[in-house]
Amino acid sequence: MTDTMEDHPDVSIHPPTILFAALIIGFTIRVFIGGWLPFSRVFAEGFGGLIMLGGLGLAIASISAFAEAGETLRPATPSHQLFTGGAYKYSRNPIYLAMVLFGVGFGVATLNLWIILTTIGAGVIFNFFVIPGEEAYLKRRFGDEFTAYKAKVRRWV
Repeated sequence: MTDTMEDHPDVSIHPPTILFAALIIGFTIRVFIGGWLPFSRVFAEGFGGLIMLGGLGLAIASISAFAEAGETLRPATPSHQLFTGGAYKYSRNPIYLAMVLFGVGFGVATLNLWIILTTIGAGVIFNFFVIPGEEAYLKRRFGDEFTAYKAKVRRWV
């Protein structure tokens, strides 16, 4: 496949926008309806912070692989290589996993059940509406190499 304007995944909404919207919606619902988690603030901040750090670390490791290869994360650009090492050995979508971990951790740290639920909703959107388009593109772009990778590595973990 050659590099053309059409040589990219069919992603209509930038995934970080989906997560950001989920966080805003979760915050807004709590303001109007309530929805605190029944944990102590110290526990919630510590545990939520650990989840957020895990997500942040996974995001940094995953994004670094792209940077080291001279690739971009922009969905409107062609992919020149299939990433299968590092975090991509364990998850085909470590950046989406990182975003969900970060959002859930933020919800726990702020004792906000709605942020947790809307972040999980964002993960469902990634799973059913974003990732299938990306995977169809990767199948077209990399063929059997992607098929073998997909058979070996799970979508999330």
